Parts: sequence; C-alpha cells; structure tokens
Amino acid sequence: MFIGLHALAYRGLHVLACRGLHALAIIGLHALAFRGLHVVTFRGLDALAFRGLHVIAFRGLHVQSIRGLHILTFRGLHVLTFRGLHLIALRGLHVLTFRGLHALGFKGLHALTFRGLHILAFRGLHVLTFRGLHVLTFRGLHVLPFRGLHVLPFRGLHAFAFKDYASSPS
Repeated sequence: MFIGLHALAYRGLHVLACRGLHALAIIGLHALAFRGLHVVTFRGLDALAFRGLHVIAFRGLHVQSIRGLHILTFRGLHVLTFRGLHLIALRGLHVLTFRGLHALGFKGLHALTFRGLHILAFRGLHVLTFRGLHVLTFRGLHVLPFRGLHVLPFRGLHAFAFKDYASSPS
C-alpha cells in the first residue's frame, strides 16, 4: 500500500484518506474534506464550506454566506442581508431596509420612509410628509399645507390661505 494512503471499500461504502485529504462515498452521500475545504452532496443537496464561505444548493434554493453577507435565491426571490442592510427582490417588488431607512419599489410605485420623512411617488403623483409639512404634486398641481398656511399653485394660478383670514370679509 502507498505510504500515507488509506482506502476502504465495503458494500457501497468507500473511504479514502491521504495526506489531509479525506473522501467518503456511501449510497448517494459524497463527502470530501481537504485543508479547510469541506464539500458534501446528497440527493440533490450540495453544500460547501471554505474559510468563512458557506454555500448550500437544493432544488433551486441557493444560500451563500461569507463574513456577515448572506444571499438567498429561490424561484425569482432574491434576499440579501449585510450588517443591518436588508434587500429583497421578487417579481418587480424591491424592498430595502437599513438603519431606519425603508424603501419600496413596485410597478411604478415608490415609497421611502426615514426618521419622520415619508415620500411616495406613483405615476406623476408625489407625496412628501415631514414634521407637519405636507407636499403633494400631480400633473402641474402643487399643494403645500404647513401649520395653517396653505399654498396651491396650478398652471399660473396661485392660491394662498393662512388660518381663516383668506375666507373672512375684510
């Protein structure tokens, strides 16, 4: 026998060891280990680990992990997480969250929230709210109410109202 080589075969079980390489095969299970690399396959499941990288694949599901970064893909669903950042994508829907920031995009609809600021955009309609300030724009119409002041400019027409003074007789 070769020096340092060890091999065993018995009724479907196969084992091999040689200078840091270890391999095993038994009834559909295959495993290999070599200098920090570990690989396993079993009935459609494939797994790999190497220096902090971990990869798993099973029937269309793929998961990857390395140094705090995690990626998952499955039938059009994509999920990514990294140090508080979360990103999800599924058939035109995109969602992102990061330290109080939340963003969403879906078929022309876009929404964003961050520390009291809210922004929404959809087919020419834009809405913004922030600490009592509300702004709405739509096809040339702009509406801005703020602490009793109301401003409405529309195609050259400008209307202002402050508290109830605009409607009271002079």
